[in-house]
Amino acid sequence: MTVRKSVTLSFLMAVGIILQLLESLLPVAAIVPGYKIGFANIASLMALQMYDRKSMWIVGLGRIFLSALLQGTLFSVAFWLSLSGGLAALATMSLAVQTKWFSIFGISVAGAAANSAGQVLAITWIYQQYFMQLYLPVLLALSIVSGLLIALFVQLILRRIHYETRI
Repeated sequence: MTVRKSVTLSFLMAVGIILQLLESLLPVAAIVPGYKIGFANIASLMALQMYDRKSMWIVGLGRIFLSALLQGTLFSVAFWLSLSGGLAALATMSLAVQTKWFSIFGISVAGAAANSAGQVLAITWIYQQYFMQLYLPVLLALSIVSGLLIALFVQLILRRIHYETRI
């Protein structure tokens, strides 16, 4: 890995951490408890667009662990929910990229939907409360909006910095 790539990935991870911390401070009046748009995922998607899947995984997992460490929630329920959703999203986006069927918008929506599904599965497993699965259809519908919004932001940022994407 070149120094330039290391610095860029570190910067993206820092941006993701800041976006996650800021989003955690915003009051959310949502239909579904705990729903967030997921602005921190901009960093992971940018790493994917700028470099490759491995870079996306580095930024995504690094952001999840370092944000939890900074918030004091490492190994708490919030951390496990974030990690389960993040792993599901990263794996799904990796598969979506590998198929070469999806644009940045499809990849982002697939990742957002997988994040929601991963978090619902984790909360169901942690609390053994199966009624939480009733939120899944609403979360998946909101994931479409979130995924499209995040992809739009990434596309606009990459255009603004005149960066040629790899996907």
